[in-house]
Amino acid sequence: MFVAMIVGILGILPFPSIATAYAPRLTLASSTPGAETRVGHLPQVLQLVFNDKIVDAQVILTGPDSAAVSLGAVTVRNETARIALGVPDGAPGSYTVSYTATGSNGAAGNGSFSFTVTTGAKTGTSAKPTRTPSPTAAPTVLPVGTSAAAAPADFLTSKAQPPAAAAPPAAGRPAWWTYAAVLLVVACVLVVFLGFSRRRIRPGIPAK
Repeated sequence: MFVAMIVGILGILPFPSIATAYAPRLTLASSTPGAETRVGHLPQVLQLVFNDKIVDAQVILTGPDSAAVSLGAVTVRNETARIALGVPDGAPGSYTVSYTATGSNGAAGNGSFSFTVTTGAKTGTSAKPTRTPSPTAAPTVLPVGTSAAAAPADFLTSKAQPPAAAAPPAAGRPAWWTYAAVLLVVACVLVVFLGFSRRRIRPGIPAK
């Protein structure tokens, strides 16, 4: 009767749940890049290898600035999960991989590891300061046929020159009194000439 009681008690115990509870935990066996390793550039593919077959995995990659790095879809095959990166490279610094995976036997595992990028992508070169050209004076236009050496100082200054003095007005016609004086002189000359001529042609008076 005692044996029968023991068998009955064992029959009602949840053996499947106990077996599941004591199933081996899903752990990370290796990775690429490896934990605490140093690489020159950010790899194009992350690879996580677990200690048992997995059916699903979620991965997050965090950069030096604590921002998530763009990742592609996760490809699962047996114990390996492969994740392509959505960026060609990253800045130098420490990167953290956080993962959660589910095994084929129902066991789950999660964790994280870090690696360091030593060279990485250049964030940009410092631009050299550009010199602002000093303003130059506008070239002075010289008259045609005048050299810069022979040009007077007025041509080499930018100040406006005063207009040239107007030429004196041309002399007008002589006044009326000028004509009158000429006519008077001519008349006097004629009178003198006629008087002299009469004296020469007058006949002589005979003597008594």
